[in-house]
Amino acid sequence: MAQSEPGRRVKSLFNPPSLIFKQAFSLAYHGWLTGWAGLPGWMLKGKKVLATAAGARAIGCTGYPYHVVWEVTTRCNLNCIHCYASSVEARQAELTTKEGKKLLEQIAAVDKFRMIVITGGEPLLRKDIFELIEYAGKLGFRIVFSTNGTLLTEQTAKDLARLGVVNFSISLDGHTSQCHEAIRREAGCFQSAINGIKAAAKTGVCLQINFTAMKQNLAELPGLIDLAEILKTDIIMVFQAIQPPKDGEALELDAEEQMQLIKTIADKQKNSRALIIPVCCPEYWPWLIEKKLVNFGKGIQKAVLTGCGAGSGFSYIRFDGDVWPCNFIPISAGNIRNESFADIWNNSSLLKQYRTLPRGLKGICGECRHQDICRGCRGRAFAHTADVLAADPDCFFNHQ
Repeated sequence: MAQSEPGRRVKSLFNPPSLIFKQAFSLAYHGWLTGWAGLPGWMLKGKKVLATAAGARAIGCTGYPYHVVWEVTTRCNLNCIHCYASSVEARQAELTTKEGKKLLEQIAAVDKFRMIVITGGEPLLRKDIFELIEYAGKLGFRIVFSTNGTLLTEQTAKDLARLGVVNFSISLDGHTSQCHEAIRREAGCFQSAINGIKAAAKTGVCLQINFTAMKQNLAELPGLIDLAEILKTDIIMVFQAIQPPKDGEALELDAEEQMQLIKTIADKQKNSRALIIPVCCPEYWPWLIEKKLVNFGKGIQKAVLTGCGAGSGFSYIRFDGDVWPCNFIPISAGNIRNESFADIWNNSSLLKQYRTLPRGLKGICGECRHQDICRGCRGRAFAHTADVLAADPDCFFNHQ
């Protein structure tokens, strides 16, 4: 018997209409804090960018709540110095096509989720990726497709957009081939990624470039943002390598470098056509507020700025079905092979702990006047202390 087609289960962008007003207000607040001259033009892009933020109610560390990231595979054609994905990981542990479709149905059953990020490894290495994308699209999800771009042709991008992809999220770790390829460890991958970005841009959907900041490429960020402007990017997400020093090699930014990072982002945001969002750096928002000398509107700040979204506005689903609060917090809240995603999301004691934050935060994070809109990076705290409630060790407020 042929498998029945899924019916639409995910709410529209305008249900309820108040979501649109919340998104517009949070963007306006962000624009005011940063002095973003390009905000009116960005908002005129309308549905192109609205679909990427489907279901968003605020802005924060992971960009916008609520959304799920599904790592469909850890297989990859590159071998990046900051990534745990591996081309040699056993394929047998990956969710099957049937399990993947069941997972998508379970995510759709959670009222808050309207957008899903499909990532890897490199998702284009899954033979059933188009079938999974089509299924997600028919359920009504707005799909962000996160890729290294090297395998993305014009036809592939066109096919993915037709099936429901509303955002191509493509990684560049430098504005020069030397830097990008030193990090990605594959000759020629810079031009392949640029070709993939250009192929994605031709579809007319939202274009996002992801940059992972580390000691090795921090100086490349201004040039990367300039390159993104030339490529007519809509969103730039500035991630970070969160790894304590290993085998003598340090990747992670220290507090001083964090400050350099956010100053670059804030300075570039003023005249950028793209929305620039730091990830793994919730301290950006209180820094902007202090820089603006905002002494009013605490209620407004809490409504539009969410800080770290791990486990509360965001969840990461591993290739084998494990549900993590964040891709930087490798603690399982449950596995969808044993219980439904909806049950894990709604009932996990681990995820509930994150939803009570800032209650329980320790050290300077527990004492900070900005804890309601920041909470520190929980992933960085865990990486250094194995304690999800510990103080963020690289918070620049902690080092003033």
